[in-house]
Amino acid sequence: MIRYSVCGAASYVCGELLRLMIQHPQAQLAHLLAKNSAGRKIQEEHPALAGFYDQEILLMDDANLDMAIADSDVLFVAVDAGAVCPIAEKVLAAGKKLIDFGADIRFRDARIWEQWYKHPHPNHKMSQEAVYCIPELHRDLARGKSLIANPGCYPTATTLALYPVLKEGMVVDNTIIVDAKSGYTGAGRRPDPYKLLTEATENFCAYSMGGGHRHTPEIEQNIAGITGKDLMQPDQWQYINFQPHLIPQSRGIEATVYATLNCETSSQELYELYQRYYQNEFFIHVYPASKPVQTKWTAGTNLCCMTPTFDQRTKRLIVSSVIDNIGKGAAGQAIQNMNLIFGLDETTGLKLAPVCP
Repeated sequence: MIRYSVCGAASYVCGELLRLMIQHPQAQLAHLLAKNSAGRKIQEEHPALAGFYDQEILLMDDANLDMAIADSDVLFVAVDAGAVCPIAEKVLAAGKKLIDFGADIRFRDARIWEQWYKHPHPNHKMSQEAVYCIPELHRDLARGKSLIANPGCYPTATTLALYPVLKEGMVVDNTIIVDAKSGYTGAGRRPDPYKLLTEATENFCAYSMGGGHRHTPEIEQNIAGITGKDLMQPDQWQYINFQPHLIPQSRGIEATVYATLNCETSSQELYELYQRYYQNEFFIHVYPASKPVQTKWTAGTNLCCMTPTFDQRTKRLIVSSVIDNIGKGAAGQAIQNMNLIFGLDETTGLKLAPVCP
């Protein structure tokens, strides 16, 4: 049995993690920690978990963190940017494992994190040693490892949408455009006027315009990894345009990915290419151009569904890729990574059909 604890228990992503873990036959909850919800039962923060859990959320201080580490095999961490490394240092020193939901250890070069997050990185070496893992692409790097950087939601949907054509060398450099939309759980649980029903309903808006979203360099790092480019060489960096939007639904991401291709193809040929790449991946479903994917097809699951197409007139690839932003984009992928590092079948606890309609 894998004993796990959760840091940041009141967040949407940790609530989803706990919901999915109900189905996991080899995982057992040890402790719940948070900064601002200490003393409350977990079902008070996440009422949907009533009857499944009854643990009290503990204050995330040094003593309780030490207890959680001692009583756990793995910690799932959802804390503020810049706060992960001190926790990870304790976890690793105790010989335990950590899966981080944030961006602190996602970049092999911590200077990129510093550029986008505007803070000194507390541990450059840890950033280099952590394993960034989209399982379908990086599973061999993660097996048995102790420190996992769980990918971001937008980068997951985007990278999976691009992987086959990038791997085949079909994409013209610096032509990738990502037009992405997310439900409001992607904006986190902290209150803000723009999240009010009266503000959000029947509304649609772009945010972080002008290339300022922090998932941009993560996607670019993934492209470099797939294409074999050297991130340390500025002339090899492949830039993208990434523009996110908020849509008036609670969960789900749709990323429409555009790229100019350097060869002739067709929508049918692209469909067959993507089918070949993903035919053995349980969580990835590829559809033909006649069947554009929908966010509801992934709601509450670890699935990624995509429709690759080719515009003959403009010679551009257009892929629609959908995931649940707190499923495959966060909690589901974290459990998939946990299964990997403990040597379990990746699908353990995650064979769920979407909630549709």
